[in-house]
Amino acid sequence: DDNNKNHNDNSNNNNKPYLVSISGKTLADNLEMMDRIAKKIDDGQPIAGVELNLACPNVIGKPIIAYDFDQMKDILATIAKKNYKFVLGLKLPPYLDSKHLQEAAGIINQYSSLVKYVVCINTIGNALSVDEVSEAPFIASNNGLAGVSGPPGKYTA
Repeated sequence: DDNNKNHNDNSNNNNKPYLVSISGKTLADNLEMMDRIAKKIDDGQPIAGVELNLACPNVIGKPIIAYDFDQMKDILATIAKKNYKFVLGLKLPPYLDSKHLQEAAGIINQYSSLVKYVVCINTIGNALSVDEVSEAPFIASNNGLAGVSGPPGKYTA
């Protein structure tokens, strides 16, 4: 009966469109996910678009992709060749230097027919939050460094 239906069955009974946000460890990971999403759309899933997170600071041992402008260009060029039908957006890190912001904007503008929106900012990477009582980092891993998001990030964005 409907009252006992598993809520994790990936059904979308209301047929409401939704976005899928992805962040693979490699370009191949992202392409595989986008291929699967494209197939789901072809099969009738009401996926409105894909948000490609190029700002994830949580891939251990990997830098934030969107700060490597050559890599960002290569990713967008590769995706452009795939001719996906879905709306593509990019989730970006904060560009705290105007030259970096201009360079990122220039790359994205080269792919304006592909990239339909951007999300700024994802997370401020490598932030340190210290407990004022213990004078120790709130987070034990990664020497206390982590991403800051939410209300504190609004003052940076």
